[in-house]
Amino acid sequence: MSKIFKLKLLTFLVSYLVLPVPCYPDILEEIENRFVEIHDRVGPSVVSIERESFVSAFEIDKEDLFKKFGLPLPGPNQKTPSEPEPSQPKIKQKVIGTGSGFIYSKDGYIVTNNHVVEDAEKITVKTFSGKKYTAKVVATDAESDLAVIKIEPEEELIPVTLGDSDKLKVGQFVAAIGSARGLEGSVSFGHVSALGRENLRDLQVQGLTFQHLIQTDAGINLGNSGGPLVNIKGEVVGVNVALMMGANRIGFAIPINTVKQVIPQLIEVGKVSRGYLGVAVTDVDRFYTALDLPEPRGAFVKKVQENTPASQVGLQVYDVILKVEDNDIENAQDLVNTISSYQPGTEVRLQVWRDSKMIPFTVVLGERSLGVKNTTIRIKPKFFGMELGELTPKERERVGLEEGISGVVITSIEPGSPADEAGLIPGDVITEIQKKPVSSLEDAKKYFTELASQQKPILIKFKRAEQDHDITVINLTE
Repeated sequence: MSKIFKLKLLTFLVSYLVLPVPCYPDILEEIENRFVEIHDRVGPSVVSIERESFVSAFEIDKEDLFKKFGLPLPGPNQKTPSEPEPSQPKIKQKVIGTGSGFIYSKDGYIVTNNHVVEDAEKITVKTFSGKKYTAKVVATDAESDLAVIKIEPEEELIPVTLGDSDKLKVGQFVAAIGSARGLEGSVSFGHVSALGRENLRDLQVQGLTFQHLIQTDAGINLGNSGGPLVNIKGEVVGVNVALMMGANRIGFAIPINTVKQVIPQLIEVGKVSRGYLGVAVTDVDRFYTALDLPEPRGAFVKKVQENTPASQVGLQVYDVILKVEDNDIENAQDLVNTISSYQPGTEVRLQVWRDSKMIPFTVVLGERSLGVKNTTIRIKPKFFGMELGELTPKERERVGLEEGISGVVITSIEPGSPADEAGLIPGDVITEIQKKPVSSLEDAKKYFTELASQQKPILIKFKRAEQDHDITVINLTE
């Protein structure tokens, strides 16, 4: 954007507050023309994607149709493929969904979302000219929800210009372009509402591992997925990915700098290589006082996977990872994003908080895969209001407690008590209290009595049936 245009825009916005709009028709028209130019510049690079899938009548419900295929939800009295008549044969039904994408290169590579093309039997791309092509999936990356598809063009394609999402600021103008509700080439304008959104729930798209999303109030509807989020210069700064269910004008886009990392790897090698540490982590905010941390910042280690880079260098449960190289780690998601941004085999320096002091580590990262993840787990904490019992052989077998580990079993929980708020439930087996192994009911009573008088948060390690060992904290000061 030129300095002259910025000055005119600022003059108009300030003057608009004190003078009638008709006093500045020229400025208003220039602003309007700039928005028109965005469509004229980017519109020809945006494509509509039709995805054809076959689904068993009994394998998908109406909410799945809404989320996965971008279809409208039926009314309460309408039948869906999951509600056939009893006499109806169990057959596969064809489901058509729509999405968006944009031209990445002149030779026909197109960027879209993984969830737009996932499990598709057939993909049809319609370009700005109206010509239709059958597309093939080149590669997908479920964790970033990005995909590359390809057509064999019979026309000259116009690739988009990629911007720099790191330079985005809250309040800047953006436009979302795509097939909103199947309406091709729809353009909606808005602003950058927030940056770096993480740990989002209630999205119509699930499974986004690398959440560090752009939030916008530009209208993102079903069908916009995979389309570009564009700045006022016509540069693509994000890939529209999700909307918040039940909310008005709260949409999200994947930053284009993430796309710049992922797409070349998908095209060249068919997959994305990411660094892997080998820890399960959660946010430290409810643990930091119990760990004598000066501030609630970092990634709290809940589990160290065996035979991983983390175990090989000696990382432990209760460690807090505060820094990777020169990058401060704010929370668990930040650690996942940071570690995954490095290539496997990279040697990185860690700063770890353990036993009230900082300890440096150097680790050579492994390779992350979908089967082995730096798991981010969000938990609830707190304590008292529970009854404990001795651990019997039957209880040990029920929860799958390993040989050589003892504990006590929770027999009841008072609703609304600190233990209830901690997320503990009857049947959980407490194996450690404030990092001390629990061998008997007497141990548990002794530890709890001593710690309760100190009025400090209490760390609890426990085992639940069919789950890994978990950790929570009882905050007695609340």
